Order: sequence, then C-alpha cells, then structure tokens
Amino acid sequence: MSVFPSAFIQELSQIFDSNTLSKLLESLQEPQPTSVRLNPFYRGKINVPHEKIKQSDLGYFISERPVFTADPAFHAGAYYPQEANSMWIGSVFSFLRTSYYPSAERVVVLDLCAAPGGKTTDLSSRMKPGDLLVSNEVISSRNSILFENVCKWGIANTVITKADAQRFGENGPNFDLIFCDAPCSGEGMFRKDSTAISEWSNENVELCTQRQQRILFDVWNALNPGGFLVYSTCTFNRSENETNILKFCKETGAELIPFEHPHSEVLFQLEPNMYRCLPHLSPGEGLFFCIIRKPEGVCQAGNKETSPRKKHTKKKSAGIEIPGFQVIQKGEDSYVLRGQHEKLLIDNLPNVIHPGIPVGPVFSGKWKPHPAIGLLKDAEIPLPVVTLDDDLVMLYLKREFVPQKPNVQGPVIVEWNGHRLGTANAVKNGLNNLLPMEWRVRGNFHAHSIVEDN
Repeated sequence: MSVFPSAFIQELSQIFDSNTLSKLLESLQEPQPTSVRLNPFYRGKINVPHEKIKQSDLGYFISERPVFTADPAFHAGAYYPQEANSMWIGSVFSFLRTSYYPSAERVVVLDLCAAPGGKTTDLSSRMKPGDLLVSNEVISSRNSILFENVCKWGIANTVITKADAQRFGENGPNFDLIFCDAPCSGEGMFRKDSTAISEWSNENVELCTQRQQRILFDVWNALNPGGFLVYSTCTFNRSENETNILKFCKETGAELIPFEHPHSEVLFQLEPNMYRCLPHLSPGEGLFFCIIRKPEGVCQAGNKETSPRKKHTKKKSAGIEIPGFQVIQKGEDSYVLRGQHEKLLIDNLPNVIHPGIPVGPVFSGKWKPHPAIGLLKDAEIPLPVVTLDDDLVMLYLKREFVPQKPNVQGPVIVEWNGHRLGTANAVKNGLNNLLPMEWRVRGNFHAHSIVEDN
C-alpha cells in the first residue's frame, strides 16, 4: 500500500506516464542520500567514501550521514550539508553569469527566500570578486540561522535583509538576478520530511500557488530590465510549477530561457525550458526550476519614500582594517564586505539586518572581535592564533571556558586542525569564549571530521 495520499498520486498520474510514475514513487520510498558541498576557500578533501555530484564542482555524495554537530570543520565552514538537487540552482547562476554577464565587473543578486542558507552559500561561492549577494529571510528565527551560516561560510560578499518581497519591488529595479525558491507544498521532500506527507492537501497546494503568484508579482519590479528571475520549488504538481509560470509569463510578457549544462540530460521537461529533478533520474530530492527573463525597457517607477531606512556609512572602526575588505558602519556596529560596493546600493535595500560580516565592538579602545571575524576565509586578521586539540575544541564549540594556558593575552583566533572556528579572549589560565550563545553545540561529542587538509 502506498504511503502517499491518493489525491497526490492521482495528480501525478495526470502528469507522468505510468513507467515514470512508478519509478518516481519507488525512488521516494528509498533512503535519502547525504550530500555536502565544499567551501572553495577550503583547500582540502573528503576523507570518507564519496561520489562526485555532476551538477556541482564542489558537491559530493557521502556514504553515510555523520553527526555534523560533532565536526569542527562543519562549524568552521569548510563544507555545507546541502541537498544534491538544490545544487542545480548554483549551476544556473554560473550559467547566467558566464553566458549573459561575461565581462561585467559586478552583478547584484537577490536570494529572496534564503534560509537556512544552502543556496545562499552556493551562490556566494560562485560569485566574482566584484559581485554582491543580498540574502533575504522574512522570518526572524530563520534569519538568525541564515546569519550564522553566512558567517561560518566566511566569504563575506553577502548582505542579509529581512523584508517581504513587496518591499523590494517598491524600491524599483536594483538586481540583475533574483533567485526565488518559493514556499511550496513540499511534495519533493516527502522522503526527507514525513510531516510533509501528513500536511499535504489539494487546498494547501492551492494556497501555495496563490502565495507564489503574489511573491513573483511583488518582486518583479525589483529586477532590472533584461535581468533574470530564477524560480524554483521542491514540489511536483503542475499548479505550483508549469501552470504558475506560464500564467506569470503571459501577464508580464516575460520569456523562458533555456538552461545549458553538460549534464542537463538528467533533467525532465513537461514544458520547454522548465526543468524538473526527479529522484530516479537526478539523485536527490524533487526540484522544479526555470529561468525567466524580464523584457528590456520594462521598468516601473519605484516608490523610494515608502519606508525610511537607516543609512549605512563607510567608516574605519577604531583603526581595524582587513586588507581586501570594505568596512561599513550600521549604527554603532561595524561590518566588513569583501571588495568595494557603493553605499547608495546598500542604503536602498529594505530592512538591512547585517550589511556584511560583523567586526565586533570596541570598548575603551579595546577590540572584542566577533567570532565571525575569525571565520573569514582568505583574510589577514591582525590577531594571534591559538590551536586546540580534539577535547578542548568541543569545549569551545559548547561555548565553555577553555582551560588551555595561552602564550598571549587578549583577543585571539581559535583553530583546530587548520580550521578557524572563531574568537576568544585569552587570559592567564585559559580562553574566555566569545561564541554567541545561539551558536553553541548542545550535547557531548567526540570531535571528528569528514574532511581533511591536502
């Protein structure tokens, strides 16, 4: 007997032939594969049995799912556990950047529904030095998780915002590329999340379809004429996918752009230029995506006065300088961004929460560096480094005092096996932990890792 709702199977039977449907349903009852994506700034390798993921230069299937919480390299941002088919979205960015903006010094990208950060960190990894990513999440708890993952990834080319899609549209066109991984009924995640099966209904599919339409029309004005909107869902029905997009393109005059990739033969198409990842063809979970191009010359006037926002200024913070990074001030807080970006661009974003990676406060002329500074990749941080062993590193990750007498006193970077993990304040008898409380590891684990330095 099928574990799936009969109405769901009936819907799929109207989309796929019997052979495809049978293979799809069978694959949805198989174990979920585990996949990770390496950070391009990490010069290491996977040290467990693994298999390359075709759509990602840095993606790998691994033989079994480890306890990621017990891996200091995970907390250091050496890799990110990401569902394999989601990595197709990163490949879409690389295709668009190479094919349509080959000589542009900068493209500005919006990841509209970004938490927990899988697609954001993938996009961040693929950007050129002058590019800027705006990563948005409207739900506060998820925005905090997004911020943590962006900090740990450590590339520092990302601004985090917390705004509804309509707020971006009201500001007029600011983005060359917009990625919209729309909230959906989650049919493609049935084997990953059993609650998605119990919560599924035709009524929920209709609600999701309406919500997706609203989001698309709300954010459309934020896209530059001639720019691209990449729409994706993790669901199978036509209503939230092909039907939704055909309706949107008809009403806006937008066109669908073909996606080119050396391994695109595994992508399934019901309609031209709209792509489905089916688990039995492209290993991973279910995914739909398409590339929508905005016609040239289509530009609605933005309403810049809808919501006054705090201005951010370029300012050096108490003499703290990191080569290759721009310092941006937000109120009393300082942040760094890789490269140089106009203040006006960041000022025009709605509800900026973190305009880069936080530097940390200065009290009485003394710098208390935020742990995110210690996680910056390929950066010259003017702090001494303290190395921890397997036992002490877990104390640090649990945000406890670390009883290792250092050779220095004051702010330090903490590392383990070559992985920078954050910052601490070295005192005579050990390290006072500076990790944020919400980043701490709960439980007792023995440190191990699925990656190692070359």
